[in-house]
Amino acid sequence: MAGLLFVDHTVWLVLQAVQTMVARRIDGDLRARVRLQATRLPGLDWLESPEFQDRAAQAVDVGMGLGWDRSAGGAATGQLRLTFRMLSALAATALLATFSAALAIGLLAVSLALRASVRREWIGIVDRLDADTAGQRYHNYLSEQAVFFAAKDVRLFGLSPWFAGRFRALGMGTYGPVWRQLLAVLRRQWWAATLTVAAAGAALGLPAAAVLTGSLDGARLITYVLAAWGVMAISAMGLEAYDIEHGRRAIAAADDLAAHPVAAGSAGHPVPAAAPTIRFEDVVFTYPGATRPVLDGLTLTIRPGETVALVGTNGAGKTTLVKLLGGLYRPESGRITIDGVDLATLDLPAWRRRLAVLFQDFVHYPADLRENVAYAAPERIDDAAVRTALEQAGGAALLAGLPSGLDTSLWNEGTDGTDLSGGQWQRVALARALFAVAAGRHVLLLDEPTAHLDVRAEAQFHEAVMSNVGDATTILVSHRLSTVRSADRIILLRDGRVAEEGSHAALLGLGGDYARFFTLQAEAFTANATTEGVR
Repeated sequence: MAGLLFVDHTVWLVLQAVQTMVARRIDGDLRARVRLQATRLPGLDWLESPEFQDRAAQAVDVGMGLGWDRSAGGAATGQLRLTFRMLSALAATALLATFSAALAIGLLAVSLALRASVRREWIGIVDRLDADTAGQRYHNYLSEQAVFFAAKDVRLFGLSPWFAGRFRALGMGTYGPVWRQLLAVLRRQWWAATLTVAAAGAALGLPAAAVLTGSLDGARLITYVLAAWGVMAISAMGLEAYDIEHGRRAIAAADDLAAHPVAAGSAGHPVPAAAPTIRFEDVVFTYPGATRPVLDGLTLTIRPGETVALVGTNGAGKTTLVKLLGGLYRPESGRITIDGVDLATLDLPAWRRRLAVLFQDFVHYPADLRENVAYAAPERIDDAAVRTALEQAGGAALLAGLPSGLDTSLWNEGTDGTDLSGGQWQRVALARALFAVAAGRHVLLLDEPTAHLDVRAEAQFHEAVMSNVGDATTILVSHRLSTVRSADRIILLRDGRVAEEGSHAALLGLGGDYARFFTLQAEAFTANATTEGVR
């Protein structure tokens, strides 16, 4: 007996370790599938949609609502546990049938019916939870904002009570219906408890009565009672039932993502080897959920090697034009051509390797300085080229001041990480774009490149950067009209179309919106300069 107990405990420990290992490997595979699906998407339309966000959250949910992970590995191991439980119940049924076939079959039928009914009601709670996946995502987002991303505002403005109150209110709104349904299920379990008591009475009473009447040997009583108990054990909702259901939902969500058609982009017409002619032909584009198009019949031609500045009020479509040119979105109607070939039919990855893009909300990579510059052209990581790009972007002093030079980690959450100021990060991002141009990118897209620079640094940027783009076509988006004066052509967008077009001098002579905006900005700058001089 001691030996059997030792073996039993040893096997249990081994099974626990193996179960954990198997579950984690399966979960890792599922998460890898979701990540691969996300990275394979050629554009942002499906990636940014609520449907994709909900399915991705369901595939990798960590069990915030009911404290139960959606683990595909847990579902697999849970299915094995359930299989063995079912086999044990069948074996117990066969043993009990040697005493009474009617009692054995009746207990098994009642136990399976109880299990199916209870499972249906309890698993219905998961349906209620899945009905508001967006609420769960927002609840998690609010928590991250309070603890990490909005930490400065929380302390400076005393927002802790606001965040705490919003967090509680959102939690009640999102999870309150789930817990109310849970309580309702508990209240409806009286009939299941009654039926269980009746079945238990039969399981205990019939063998006992047989012993009292002498039709059953008393030594066999405990055998049949334990066998009956083994049959009834299958009626209990073990933990594996929840593991299976939650994991099944995760797998279904991942399968839904995989089933979504992914637009082709890995093959198509070859891209031009040099700076191409880019043309927007009556392009219309509306963001999902918006009621008005951002671009509404835009027609524009950008010639090879030309520096074109895009200006206009907020929402005029400047950044959207850049995103469409990068293939992040597709026009609703019209087309964008590259040397006469529709962008939709080009080899999209190859086309993107011809672009150097700097958005206003550029990424701060959790990596060293070298990689933060060279990621714009990862196929060419060369220290000399990185240093040259930093110098051209006005970052020589920044490089000299860092403790480990190019090896300095810019991940400020790391042990030896170094954070940069907004202007310094802007220079790193500019160096990233120039590095890409030096690596052979023929189209440079700059979306508000001097947003974090002062006026003097802005002037240095245009003197140093714009003189180092070579033959690349440059598209510059800016609200500061002083930064676009040297452009070959200035395009003013209004209502999603080209409203004014020409050189700086020509547009001033036209006396339209550009001239009015430029005059207002110049007057504000003159007033600020006068005030600073008086001080």
